[in-house]
Amino acid sequence: MIADLIQDFQTRLMVQVPELLYIDEDWGQLDYYDKFPLVKFPCALIDIQNATFTNDGELAQRGVLTVVVKLYLLRLSNTSNAAPQSQKNNAKKGWAIYEKVNRALHGQDFLPVGFAAPIRQSMQRVKRADGVYQRDITYTIGFSDNTTVPVRPITPARPTIKAAIETV
Repeated sequence: MIADLIQDFQTRLMVQVPELLYIDEDWGQLDYYDKFPLVKFPCALIDIQNATFTNDGELAQRGVLTVVVKLYLLRLSNTSNAAPQSQKNNAKKGWAIYEKVNRALHGQDFLPVGFAAPIRQSMQRVKRADGVYQRDITYTIGFSDNTTVPVRPITPARPTIKAAIETV
């Protein structure tokens, strides 16, 4: 159930946003490294960062997952007012990818039964010392979790048939 969620996001982004050259689960590829990581830019890394649950009784739960899609770009262009327009246009491509990612995910029904559509909650810029441009998009997803509800065997009803007594 939850285990497949990141793959569902990956597949959706791969199909809907072909500009992304690398899409993976975020396991720290771009956090702390000695050698520049083996990813292609622009890329998206996906992480389930949080989940909250309610108790619906009999071990059934409803939950809300927080999923973060981190977009990474190499920004090698000058964007100052004096920069050539071609460089400014190149820098805008990051915003176009951000918008395309959000159109592919926000409110879209691509997750399995039991999961609501992802809803964008926030977007933020993360400043980095390595020159990689990072923008995080946070989505929440409601879901029902019945995986721990005990399975009770169903006993088939056995009708009783009474013979009719004939009276004369």
